This record gives sequence, structure tokens and C-alpha cells, in this order.
Amino acid sequence: MAVALVLVVALAANAGWRWWHNRPPFRPGALALESSLELVGYTESREALGQPVYYAPSLEPKVRMVLGRVSWRPPPGPFDGSLMVVLIDKRFNRLPTSIEVRKNWQKLRDRPDPAFIGSSGSLSKVAQRYPWLRGIGDHKAADNEPPSGYSVIWAVDQKASPLTFVANFPSSTQMHSLHEIVVEPVAISDLLLAVVCIGPDGQIFWAHRLHG
Repeated sequence: MAVALVLVVALAANAGWRWWHNRPPFRPGALALESSLELVGYTESREALGQPVYYAPSLEPKVRMVLGRVSWRPPPGPFDGSLMVVLIDKRFNRLPTSIEVRKNWQKLRDRPDPAFIGSSGSLSKVAQRYPWLRGIGDHKAADNEPPSGYSVIWAVDQKASPLTFVANFPSSTQMHSLHEIVVEPVAISDLLLAVVCIGPDGQIFWAHRLHG
């Protein structure tokens, strides 16, 4: 009887700890998230990132990039997790083939960057929990194309806000019913922009749709 009672108490304690451990420390509304997306030329994209332009101006009309901005206010309390910013082409559930983040900070030797491009096992878990984000689950760029690689943004510090990024979704040729078709360049209406709140131990607290 005593052993059974101890077991019940242990199970209850474990369930309570799991509930507390996976409980979101705040909801999306607490951050007052704001965002914008627009299509820009290569020169404008470099200027937005604070980088020099090294290419022939004659190519400008042929290059269209997605310029995005996401901002938020500090969480209401201490938070050791991160915010994952995700951009997906909804037509094919694909991530950008490349994405860059503007550095609005001075890099310190003893501190990591407030935001960086990277990947994690959390991506597949997020895709399983939120079917509308399934485009991040397998990291594929599109049918018959190689994986797009590390194409999500991790903001691990409030200093990352406002976050400015530039992404590339190049047009491509795909096979359809044994015939090649040219995929139209991405439009803003094709894009899905979201923020996912990840805990310090990989807990998925919530996902919030910003666009699309």
C-alpha cells in the first residue's frame, strides 16, 4: 500500500513538473509582434543589410529579393529560450534557398550573436505540431531540388529586435506530367511568415502567424 502511494505521488509530481516545464512563460500578444514583407532589387537588399554591393548594375532588374522585418518588445519576464522566425513559400512548402540577417549590433567576443541562421531538431517537431508549418519539417527547397539548408532565423536575445532579413526564392523549372514547367517568381501573397517560441530545453511553446 505504501509503495503504491509513493508511486502515485511520484507520478503526480512528474506530471506537475512536465506541465510547469512546458507551460508558455508568455503568449504572443505580450510581445506586440509587428512585421512587413516586400520585394526589392539586389541593391536595395544589400543596403537593407548594411552591406556593400558587388555586382553589375545591369543585372538589377533580373534579381528580386524578399525583404522582411520583424520586431517585438521585451518579454514580460526572464526568458532563456529563443524566437524562431520562419519564412515559407506556400506554393511548395519550401524554405528560402538563402537568407541573411542584418547585424544591428557589435559582436562581442564572449557573447553569441543575438540572431543567427541555423537549424535544429526542433524544426521537425514544430512541423508535426503545426501542420501549417510543415514546410520546415524536411528542409526541402522544392521538388527535384536539393535541400535548402539552414534557412530559419534564431533570435536568442532581445537585442535582435528589430530584425531585418533578406531571403531568396529563385524561380525554377520543375517536372509536371512529364513536361517541364517554369515556376513563376515568388509573390508576397505566396509567403508565410511566422514566429515560433522555443524554450531553453527545446520546448515548443507556441507558433504565431504574422503573414500568410
